[in-house]
Amino acid sequence: MINRSFCIDAVLFDFDGTLTKPGALDFSLLKQTIGCPPDTPVLEFIETRPTAGRRAEALAVTERFESIAAANSEPNEGAEELIQYLRSKGIALGIISRNSLGSIKRTLQNFAAVNISDFDLVITRDTPVKPKPHPDGVFMAARKLKVDVSRLLLVGDFVFDIQAGQAAGSMTVFLDNGLTTGPCKIASDFSISYLPELKKIVRLF
Repeated sequence: MINRSFCIDAVLFDFDGTLTKPGALDFSLLKQTIGCPPDTPVLEFIETRPTAGRRAEALAVTERFESIAAANSEPNEGAEELIQYLRSKGIALGIISRNSLGSIKRTLQNFAAVNISDFDLVITRDTPVKPKPHPDGVFMAARKLKVDVSRLLLVGDFVFDIQAGQAAGSMTVFLDNGLTTGPCKIASDFSISYLPELKKIVRLF
């Protein structure tokens, strides 16, 4: 049941596959290229490389893949209109991503009506904070946006997004991009298939 004594003061978005259409970055090919096991996250795998040189090499390959994906990325369905809508309601907006800041800036060049200045903060792997699924970035966002973390809504298309939000105590929204059939396997406060549906959630509070 929705507690109507609370409201949403800020929305924190994952980036790839959330604000952008999914599939621009071929994670399977990236993992094969750097020797990362299929069931191991890329950033965590890079951290396990035995030398600084090996870590730098794997990261450089990852950044090349991200650069290509950024150039080919497109706004997700309804993403730009949703950002404009939330801004018109005075809701603080942020991005929290495991990507580099450079790749996010490049991707946003492909947006027609939204740019990086439309977000009150952007947290990436270049930010000195542990990446999702750690909650540290969510806590940082709440501090910088000057909102209570319980009044922050985190929206993402991957389990790490939901885990980070839940661990921090924020509300969470899982976006399946219309690709999930049957019951959603990622337990979150809300589940949506398309970004415009987020308006209905915001209006509940």
